[in-house]
Amino acid sequence: MKVIVIGAGIAGLGAATYFSRKGHKVRVLEASDRIGGRAITLRRKGSEDRVDVGTQYYHSSYTRALSLIRDVGLESTLSKIKGDSRFFDDRVAGGSYLLDHRLPWFRPAGIGGNLRLGWFLLSRLLRHPMSTFALEPQAKTDQLSGLALSENPVLREFLVRPLTLAGAIAEPEAMNVSLLHVLRLIRIILLTDYISLSGGIASLHERLGERLDIRLDSPVARLVEERGRITGVEVGGAGEILTADHVVIATTAPAALRFVPAEWDAEREFLASVTIPPFAFPTFFLDRPLEKNVWSYVTRRGSGEKVGIIIDAAQKNPSMVPSGKAVIQAWPCYPESKDFVDAPDSAIIDACRRELEGHFPGFGSWIEEAHVTRHAYAVPFHPVGHQTRAIEFIRNADRRGVSFCGDYLSGGYLEPALWSAERAANLHA
Repeated sequence: MKVIVIGAGIAGLGAATYFSRKGHKVRVLEASDRIGGRAITLRRKGSEDRVDVGTQYYHSSYTRALSLIRDVGLESTLSKIKGDSRFFDDRVAGGSYLLDHRLPWFRPAGIGGNLRLGWFLLSRLLRHPMSTFALEPQAKTDQLSGLALSENPVLREFLVRPLTLAGAIAEPEAMNVSLLHVLRLIRIILLTDYISLSGGIASLHERLGERLDIRLDSPVARLVEERGRITGVEVGGAGEILTADHVVIATTAPAALRFVPAEWDAEREFLASVTIPPFAFPTFFLDRPLEKNVWSYVTRRGSGEKVGIIIDAAQKNPSMVPSGKAVIQAWPCYPESKDFVDAPDSAIIDACRRELEGHFPGFGSWIEEAHVTRHAYAVPFHPVGHQTRAIEFIRNADRRGVSFCGDYLSGGYLEPALWSAERAANLHA
């Protein structure tokens, strides 16, 4: 079978790999001049220091991703991310406290608040068993708000908010997060180890790409349809038609809207409903280490700051930063991040530098260089009802004879993107 895969992010690379394994002839079409999607690596000038400036790490529950890593020979480059997170909070002595994500104890919540958090986690996990990454019916939890069930402010501040900041780079209210997605994030963020690659997250994408037929700078203009079935694609604006027995759409939802047939009303309605905000953030290469064994920082809501999460890439993955000097990434979380999308790089750098100076006095004088990374699409939201709509969407697509793959379907993470890719290959084998 001749297969065309649209998009060379992890969903497209995964789909192409899975279809190729089944003996199909696969070509990947990528609109940009590079593969990898959100997996990007940035290098410090005149140095061997490198950092991830997109997808940050894997989780130990990523069975498909880890299988691909072993398959391409990168297993020896895996390393567990060690260290704690520091939460800035003026309600505690010293203005901050450390937290281990596997055994979280939030000091401002007190004994009673932490016991309530523990009971909530235990009861919800036992009451709502689920497959973390698959798109399966979960109507009850999908139709409930993750905020409505967290009426206690302790649950909202110390559970739901940290989960959505880390898992969606967004405040929970802004994304109307469903209870289903909160439960998913609990399983991913609190119950796993975090894992990185010494060559950066993009090294997996690069190895996968070496095995595939990938054509860059090839935007798809439209799907070619004959007698109700997709038979190929038109590439670019010159009318070039490439035929295929099966087409896999492994782009973001907004990108897919550009070439999905206008008469596919139900599919277009779902794709249009998916929110994936753009994202712009600075990386600061410092002239010194910052804090040993602390790789992330979380700011308190209501402080007036736009930066929600701060990453020290040198502590997250020391093998990528042989100099040992800190590499700080400041993440403005949605909706505050909207103010940065159209701002010039200099304005983003200055605003974040000022905020970081408040947490790390002297920060501005430590900066050797600074860069801004922009992603047209960051992490997709999973609001109330999203899973139910996604299931109907993918069933409609199956009847059309086309596959949609991507992290926007069931989680916003790399592993659910690979789940959708594996599903497509198995369904159309």
